[in-house]
Amino acid sequence: MKVRRVGIVGGGPAGLSLARLLEDSGRFETIVFEAAPTVGGKSFSFISGETVVEMGTCYTTRAHRQVLKWMKDTDIALRPLGEQAFDKEDFLEFVKRGSGAPLSIQVLGFLRARRKLVRALAQRPMPDWAIEEAATPISDWLAARNLPKIERFMLRSMTSLGYGFVSDTPTVQALRWNDIDLILTGLLEQLKMPVKGWTEFWVRLAETLDVRTEARIVSVQRQSDGVEITTEHGESEHVDEIVCAIPLDEFARTTTPTAHEVSVSQAIRWNGYTTTLVAVEGWFQGVQVEGYSEATMPGAGYGRMLSARLDGYEKDLGGNLYLTGQLTGEYTASELQEILREDITRQGGRVRNIILQKQWKYFAQYNNDAVRNGLLMELEDMQGDHRTWYTGATFSHEAVSNIVNFNADLVRRMRAIR
Repeated sequence: MKVRRVGIVGGGPAGLSLARLLEDSGRFETIVFEAAPTVGGKSFSFISGETVVEMGTCYTTRAHRQVLKWMKDTDIALRPLGEQAFDKEDFLEFVKRGSGAPLSIQVLGFLRARRKLVRALAQRPMPDWAIEEAATPISDWLAARNLPKIERFMLRSMTSLGYGFVSDTPTVQALRWNDIDLILTGLLEQLKMPVKGWTEFWVRLAETLDVRTEARIVSVQRQSDGVEITTEHGESEHVDEIVCAIPLDEFARTTTPTAHEVSVSQAIRWNGYTTTLVAVEGWFQGVQVEGYSEATMPGAGYGRMLSARLDGYEKDLGGNLYLTGQLTGEYTASELQEILREDITRQGGRVRNIILQKQWKYFAQYNNDAVRNGLLMELEDMQGDHRTWYTGATFSHEAVSNIVNFNADLVRRMRAIR
């Protein structure tokens, strides 16, 4: 049986996990092209002394089954996340204070409604009622089912992680991340982080793969007999198929885009997420994570500090280190730093040093009307078109667990093509 040669554009979690899965299938030979000097993409770890700070990807949940297996295989140990607070009270208590039925009843009601909708969206054709629910903002979908405690849970599980406001994010995207694994992980306080950092994990996973770093793609020529890929250094590779594992609009600029690529690029909006590592004096230490409803509630606006995580102490960097998150919006890096200083001061801390800021192109939020007009089917129909396959945040979700699970199914679809 012929081994198919696949070029993968992007060496972040989407590209690397797909390459690993394809290689393990025995049917494919892969080449991963990464523009940056190292792999990992938004799984970026800042390391200083004994301190490891995740500037992008942070936690593992019960849904990270394949990732956890790979971590075990590559000797990556995990440590539990410490206590979480929201508005300075225990996060679980914050959720329970929501109105309506007891939390256990609302969780069961949410999971039943979620299962019904997910199953309907898997049908062909999709029922009209399911498409409408998928396009509805998640806050409206929850309100229609009288699930206010679940909405409070999502202030932390969605907005404070950069996944948009509950009043805007389509239900289909909220449900991809908020499943039974996430809910149980959160309620049972089982979130964990890699001791040596996510970057180290992806570096180790990539060791047995053909990964070309500092290999930015400038041209993709899709032809009847294969795909010609050219890097900015003038190096070319001919492959049977290509995988887009970077933002679709960036990929489209390297080639003559298909109608699907143009349409989908126009149907999404990258929210943007900014993480900043700061040294702060006199701030919280009794918990590891604090979240703030004033920044995550609908209508709060972009730029506000969504949450902060205590990540260690380094004297040379200014003392206690905190990783903060903000929805970028239209703000510049310096404007976000100014807003951050004001928010930290209001929360009782004093910024001593801004160490590192990362502005991520983050969470490809679907246009609600585009979902109503067939976006979900278009995302599936374009797979394999013009010898091209697609993975990453636009097609699954920003979370690593969702991306890897999506890739496992994508491999099955690629294997089915003779």
